[in-house]
Amino acid sequence: MRQTLAVWSILALCVCSSPAQTADSSDSPETVKALLQEVRDLKARVAALEAKQSQSEPHKEESQKQQQPESSPLASVQAATQPVSEPLGQSVNPEHQLGISPGIRMAGFGAVSYKVADAHPPEAGQVGFRNSAANSFAVGDVDLFLTSNFTSRIMVLSELVFSETSNQEFEVDVERFLLKYDFRNYLKLSFGRYHTATSYYNSVFHHGQWLQTAVDRPLVVEFADHGGLLPSQAAGVSMTGEVPSGQLGLNYVFEYGSSNTHRPNLLNPTVAEIEENNGQATTLGLFVKPEWLHGLQIGGSLYHDRINPTGIPFHIGQTIGSAHLVYVTPRFEFLNEAFLIRHQVQETGQDFNTPAFYSLISEKFAEKWRPFLRYQYVNSTGSPIFPDVGLRHGPTAGLRYDYNDYVALKVQYDRTFRRLLPTFNDLQMQLAFRF
Repeated sequence: MRQTLAVWSILALCVCSSPAQTADSSDSPETVKALLQEVRDLKARVAALEAKQSQSEPHKEESQKQQQPESSPLASVQAATQPVSEPLGQSVNPEHQLGISPGIRMAGFGAVSYKVADAHPPEAGQVGFRNSAANSFAVGDVDLFLTSNFTSRIMVLSELVFSETSNQEFEVDVERFLLKYDFRNYLKLSFGRYHTATSYYNSVFHHGQWLQTAVDRPLVVEFADHGGLLPSQAAGVSMTGEVPSGQLGLNYVFEYGSSNTHRPNLLNPTVAEIEENNGQATTLGLFVKPEWLHGLQIGGSLYHDRINPTGIPFHIGQTIGSAHLVYVTPRFEFLNEAFLIRHQVQETGQDFNTPAFYSLISEKFAEKWRPFLRYQYVNSTGSPIFPDVGLRHGPTAGLRYDYNDYVALKVQYDRTFRRLLPTFNDLQMQLAFRF
């Protein structure tokens, strides 16, 4: 810039002095010609300097952009498995994140809940709430996501959860830890610890309670260490990808890994947890996401392994079939899943079938309010794996208020009918947030 100003100053002086020189030289043609040539030379130099300066500025801006840290969102709540629908009108990937060092990004979720219940005997299994208490506060899960991209195709994802126990102490669990490689749209590989594809809910909604509309998960898809019925985690290899199908949007999921499911007794928290001692598990799933109706997903999965539960002198084949139909838009949410859990005892030849389902519908009003209704059903008839479950079903009604994109307040009422046990009610309030 300084060079340009200096050149223009010289040019102005030369132009101003040219009349005097012409007068002194009696308007000599040679003098006039020399001055005109000097003006042309100076103009050429000015044009060259300006062109050089205009070329250097974009490069400078580009280098400054490259020095700034990337702010692209982490891969989602479905980050670890497949593209995610948006049940709350917001992205369900692990949300707003904070870079803590070059190449590493972090996101987190937390919640504070309060519950009042009149169950006799008291229900157990829900994380954080005090056993046998009619009312209790709980922090629940504190969930941290860490991701690091090696290349455009390779990344590492980990999910660390600090879970509150009934005596208000915390345990640390590595819920997911994956090396992910996206070879092509038709082949995406994950190696490590993952949430199994035994249900749509398990694949989409991970541990952050802010992600889901309701305060808690339906019982059948609750995480196993919180009392749920499905093997929710495994370590091994997971593959997913698109199948050429035009506008049908067919996708597949295949998993092979080892799981060691353990779950608390819902009726007696003092009893030792039920450990299934699972063998190698295989999961195969298919689902469609048609382009002609965005938000619709229809599919299912089949899971199989063999278990040898602690304290039970049987070897049991475990097969879990699931089917789901969901339709999700930014304002409307309709989730439906049905399950059949089959336990076949090798020594006696007995078969025990446990059917289950849940259905949830919600709609957003006035940009912040989202009322919701849910109904869930589980019926275990004599399975040695579910001695505490029996028949349980009932409605749920609630309201979610999104204060902003980071904080949500939820209120939820449940009524649960049980076989041979009194029906009970509970009221829950939750402040869920992400950071």
